[in-house]
Amino acid sequence: MNGFVGRARRALAQTLSFMALLLVWMAVTVENVTTTPSGVIIALAAALIFGAVAVSRLEAIARVREHGLMANATITKVAEELVVVRSGYIGWSTRVTVSFTDTSGRLVRAWYTDHARAGGKKEGQTIQIVYDPAKPTSISPVGQVDPRWHEVFFIGLGAVVLLGMSVYFAYRAWLA
Repeated sequence: MNGFVGRARRALAQTLSFMALLLVWMAVTVENVTTTPSGVIIALAAALIFGAVAVSRLEAIARVREHGLMANATITKVAEELVVVRSGYIGWSTRVTVSFTDTSGRLVRAWYTDHARAGGKKEGQTIQIVYDPAKPTSISPVGQVDPRWHEVFFIGLGAVVLLGMSVYFAYRAWLA
């Protein structure tokens, strides 16, 4: 199994395990959680964490967009994975690893994840990328939307849902 795929599956499994434990804990103590300040604090803290992660990803996208330098990069590895979710979603995730020389002459190895098929990308092929000179491993392919926007959308959506939960819990606590 590809190292990236294994790490991604482990991270997803850990996240889902944590969420499942949190949901079980909430189901067992739903009255205590939704009617006490502790539930408000937990949901608000989780919303803040999700929001901070989304903002940091947005800042990385903005740095590449505003200060990015273009470079020719050689693809060193292409790893496609079919993603199937039991609810019916079927899609592709492709990790493209590239190497390029930055303006200081250092060889940089970086990668980006695209949420589509490789589209003809092969090892040894030269593509154009944009990179952040302050952090050369933060890259985006030229000619397409930065793939990190998908992550920002879903993480931001999670932050909004958690913020809504904290407002609901605060309302329930106020009524109690």
